[in-house]
Amino acid sequence: MSLLNCDTIVCFGDSLTQRGWDISKHGWVTQLSQVYQRKLDIVNRGYGGYNSRWTLPLLPQILPTATSEGPRPRLLTILLGSNDAMLPGCMQHVPIDEYKANIERMVTMVTDPNSAHYSPDTKILLITPPALGEKLFASKYVMFVGRTPESVKACADVMRDIAIRYSLPCVDLWTAVETQAREHGGELDGYDQFSYDGVHLNAGGNDLLFKLVMQTIEQHYPELDPAKMPYVVPHHSDLIAAITENEDLDVAQFLLHK
Repeated sequence: MSLLNCDTIVCFGDSLTQRGWDISKHGWVTQLSQVYQRKLDIVNRGYGGYNSRWTLPLLPQILPTATSEGPRPRLLTILLGSNDAMLPGCMQHVPIDEYKANIERMVTMVTDPNSAHYSPDTKILLITPPALGEKLFASKYVMFVGRTPESVKACADVMRDIAIRYSLPCVDLWTAVETQAREHGGELDGYDQFSYDGVHLNAGGNDLLFKLVMQTIEQHYPELDPAKMPYVVPHHSDLIAAITENEDLDVAQFLLHK
């Protein structure tokens, strides 16, 4: 048993995942690391500015092979689409059919028994890109159009469809942001409640995403509910109780083989 190598949750995506480490904005990945401490290691593999075409060849370098020993991902989250949704002519643009094929290849990399990275114990959680706050985006990037609400929605729709096709849970961040932003209203249509530039999440957006991720885990993957998972190393109260019961206890044996 190596305490340097625990099973993991791999968070894979673009800047919405990379910036999930930002504690100043309540990063959703940071919040995951808080609730899974001493249970699962959180691995952030978010690549700012990347699309599904550019991240696809990276995933095989992140996932262990089916025959490799050591820690394994217990959960893989995939959040991509905001950069794929860039308009034709932009370097990051990916046609919607290719986006769909790329996400499906990522999924089957884990679920296909013929895949070198097949892992039946790895659960998958798909996450749609958040709705684009058009007015907020325009206020931050005056000379740059780049993407539209419709192009982002198209990617979100595809992500939901893939989840249905492969019987996977999907965090519908697009609908959550769109609905709740409209309820807030205001000069920026309420998107400033969840994003600081119309694309990337602020504290409110990260809190929302973290809440939705945890609700989805609890509903679809209850075995990964951190409240139900044991510590990798026993709680100190269990150690004290064991020593109280047996003063000659081999502590190392107890801790590492509990």
